[in-house]
Amino acid sequence: MLVALAGAARLMLWFWPGSFFVGIKSNIWTALAWNLAHGEFYRPALGPAGYGGTRWMPLFFVTHGLLIRAHIDPIHAGVLLMQTSVAAAALALFAALRAGGVPIRLAVPLAGTTWGTVLYQQSTAELNADFLAAAFAMAGAGVAFGGSQSKGRMRLVIAGAACVLAGLTKVTAVLFVVPIAVWMWSAGRRAQGVQLAIGSGACFALAIATIQSLSAGRFLESFRATMTAGMTAADVRDALPNLGWQLMNKPFDVAIPFAVACWFSFRWAWRRQQSWVGAYFLAAALVTLAIFATPGTVSNHLVDLQMASTLVIGVALARGEIPARAAIPAYAALAAIVAAMSWPVRGIPSVLATFRKDGPRQREVVRAIHDEFLPPGTRYLSIDPIIPVLNDERPFLLDFFNLQLFLREGTPAGRDLEERVRRRFFQVVVLRDSSEFPHDMNAGDPAFADACTRYWASQREALVRVFQSAYEIRAVRKPFVILTPSHDEF
Repeated sequence: MLVALAGAARLMLWFWPGSFFVGIKSNIWTALAWNLAHGEFYRPALGPAGYGGTRWMPLFFVTHGLLIRAHIDPIHAGVLLMQTSVAAAALALFAALRAGGVPIRLAVPLAGTTWGTVLYQQSTAELNADFLAAAFAMAGAGVAFGGSQSKGRMRLVIAGAACVLAGLTKVTAVLFVVPIAVWMWSAGRRAQGVQLAIGSGACFALAIATIQSLSAGRFLESFRATMTAGMTAADVRDALPNLGWQLMNKPFDVAIPFAVACWFSFRWAWRRQQSWVGAYFLAAALVTLAIFATPGTVSNHLVDLQMASTLVIGVALARGEIPARAAIPAYAALAAIVAAMSWPVRGIPSVLATFRKDGPRQREVVRAIHDEFLPPGTRYLSIDPIIPVLNDERPFLLDFFNLQLFLREGTPAGRDLEERVRRRFFQVVVLRDSSEFPHDMNAGDPAFADACTRYWASQREALVRVFQSAYEIRAVRKPFVILTPSHDEF
């Protein structure tokens, strides 16, 4: 744990301050929080303020927005929220390990593996709700099955509340109430299992109704339009290969623990030694597989699987089914690998090496783009909402991925964008760059035209390509590409 925290601290000191989040999704979370802080709770897909629509649940960005309203910088507030979420996940894993009968001397270092993952190192420069949702879900299990039964009713209330909060953070996380309730039923606590299931379901429904009311009816409209992210039968078919690919990319911190946990879960089921831990692990695996059936799913959705796998391994260690002489070298090797990735060591892939290759996302670049291309009053669209947010402006486009879905499906929002592009309504369009541009460039620079040709040829996103017919690349300010209307003076 100390090795992982030291490596993460080194990464964060290099990346922060003065930067913004690496991925567009992180910046979308920030834009949702900024909107909330300025009085907008769920924007319609098409409205006077621009393009909205999101399938993300509110608890994470509402918390972020409240921090912004407390006059904390949007980026700093996001970093604080992200790191607090990871700490909460570690505490929840510790509570679940203890509820599973794992002694403190084992539960503490195993809970600390939450920090010893590439998933965590990536989170130092990203923003997502997965750790917080996983923390609430696993806390629900830990509370439900931990401690004495003399306070069973209070524990039931707390466990149900935790599962509801998990669902309000990430909608699929509410499903973790199922293995908890089912196991209570099968263990003879039938009344408690029924109460937990019905109570959690009723509270979650009430919470959704409240959100719908507070958003003036926009929440369900937005969620219905975006909840599948354009999922097709092919996406469902490819869910397992996609999950397998992501596991291969996280071999030491997720894939190997997952394989070990699968073995022990199967072994317990074969011997009829099942416990709530195995049921929780099975739920985590099925929920994760279902998530990977939606387009655009990446490794941040492996958090539940990593935590549930560690829970199974902890219980196996506590039962003596994994000898200490095997576990200690394995986790020592993991610590050495984390240290090598954190340093980093030449030839070993690491998050820091990747960030160094791409460079930090400097806030000065956003400021320079506004000064050079976006004077006050400019009608512009940025597919990355961090451009307006860091200038304290309301983003015209909130969620790039959803607008692309609307464009593909020919919804009113998609047709409206196409019409605005034909009219060259936007005086400037800001896209994200790619490796085709080796450094900052301007129109007329040597090799600029060739780089532009390669850039357009490499684009597969419909929302990016829609601008090609009416706009041309004027400049590159990494990581952004600046477009202006074709044949028009800027």
